[in-house]
Amino acid sequence: MKRIRFLHKIRLVTIIGVVFLVSSRTPAQAVDLQQQLNQTKQQVNQINGALKIQKDQVAGVTTQVLALEQSVQALNNSIDREQVILSEEHKQLNELNGEQIKLENQRQEHVAALGKFLKNNYEEGVTTYLAVLFQASSLADFIDRADKIQLVLGSYSKLQKNIKVLNQTMNNQKELINQKQDLIQASIQDKEQTQQSVQQALDKQQTVLAQLSSDERAMLYSSLAGQAKVSRIQQLIQQEAIEAANAAKANNSKATISRGSNDGGGVAETVKVSGGPQQILNFAAQFLGTPYVWGGTTPSPGFDCSGYVQYVYRHEDIVLNRTSEQQFYNGISVSRSELRSGDLVFFHTYSAGASHVGIYVGNNTMINSSSGGVSYDDMTNSYWAPRYLGARRVVAP
Repeated sequence: MKRIRFLHKIRLVTIIGVVFLVSSRTPAQAVDLQQQLNQTKQQVNQINGALKIQKDQVAGVTTQVLALEQSVQALNNSIDREQVILSEEHKQLNELNGEQIKLENQRQEHVAALGKFLKNNYEEGVTTYLAVLFQASSLADFIDRADKIQLVLGSYSKLQKNIKVLNQTMNNQKELINQKQDLIQASIQDKEQTQQSVQQALDKQQTVLAQLSSDERAMLYSSLAGQAKVSRIQQLIQQEAIEAANAAKANNSKATISRGSNDGGGVAETVKVSGGPQQILNFAAQFLGTPYVWGGTTPSPGFDCSGYVQYVYRHEDIVLNRTSEQQFYNGISVSRSELRSGDLVFFHTYSAGASHVGIYVGNNTMINSSSGGVSYDDMTNSYWAPRYLGARRVVAP
């Protein structure tokens, strides 16, 4: 019975991929069986190690998928906001067109009134204003006729001048709105292109998932379902705690640049980029899903917030300081109302200073490296909105 139970154990081991041909053995061959058992245990350990790697892979895929799904949602929110703005601009444009029509009708009415006045005088035999004046019966009548003619001509001249100025103003406004429309449409197209890139990345993740076993995929979906119940704020609070702990260590390093200075060699003005901000954003999007690693400055093993920003801008030969605190003194300061794509946006998370940085992509949306890895984020959400600190421009318009 003892031998049978032992052989059952051997058969159980073969289920995980280790096949041994066990023939009948004599008690003298027990040593060989022990060797086989040791070899089996060693291979089981190797398989368990491989499974551990696969589990780690599943965990990594989970993080990437979550970051990419969050990015798609943030971009969708951004596009929705821009379409609302675009609709408002269309409304204003239609109102201006309506005002122009009213003013043109008013101008035509005055032109018709003046023409009628001249026509009446012509039908009465008066062909010139001078003749009208000479028909005066007295000096008082002459002055009265001159005043009326001057009033008519003056009113018409003033009306023409006012209408010309108003038309020019409205044309300028109309041109401005058309420019805004073009910018918003271009921004929407850019974000739609970005969404396509994100979708491609998600498709790649599906390819990775297809290589996993059914059990591993079940593990991933379970992980996704569980993490989906955890709000974005809770994830960022966890990051806050991690950053705070590491920041305490960083403060003890003499290599840390003193606060309020720009001594790290970073740019102090704006720099012209041939492809403009969109070229930077396109490059930045290539790293969606890259893990967050404290102190990370490269795609592998990953980025922290300032390391990611520094890496992206270095690709365009723009030198930034290493930490978010010091990057807050690179470039030039811009107000929130003047934000443009490619600006650096800063937040205070675990400290009062600039402890987090991202890249502005337009319409209150940024791309950054946070606890979920590189992803797009909505700056109006309940976490980022109250923590906004300021912005710096390093790319020339």
